[in-house]
Amino acid sequence: MGVEWFDSYKTGDEAIDATQKKLFELTNAFLASDDLTVLRPVIVALCKQAKAHFELEEALMQRIGFPDMDAHKAQHQRLLDRLISRSMDVGKGHMNKPAIAALMQDWALHHVPEEDAHLTQYLVASKAA
Repeated sequence: MGVEWFDSYKTGDEAIDATQKKLFELTNAFLASDDLTVLRPVIVALCKQAKAHFELEEALMQRIGFPDMDAHKAQHQRLLDRLISRSMDVGKGHMNKPAIAALMQDWALHHVPEEDAHLTQYLVASKAA
């Protein structure tokens, strides 16, 4: 099952939106393949892209004084830690595709439309104030 990126996920920050959309694309590339020669570089790209995206999002949260920033950052760190751990497993020859797929699907289907939506709502409200 692939994950779909919707325009409703846009924050209004072009860099954040672009990195998030790229994460969805990489997640779909990962989900679509069972070829280890394809999956290995995709996992590395997922880790790098997630880190870059989270850094941009966290910088925005800092700039606007997002009240739930610490909890949101902690969620990012947990996801990144788990993704990096799974990536290291792949480097050791242990591919746990279902675990990585579940992790990225949970991010795409829950974190983005729920947690990131709170950030977007706060951002919109702070611009309107």
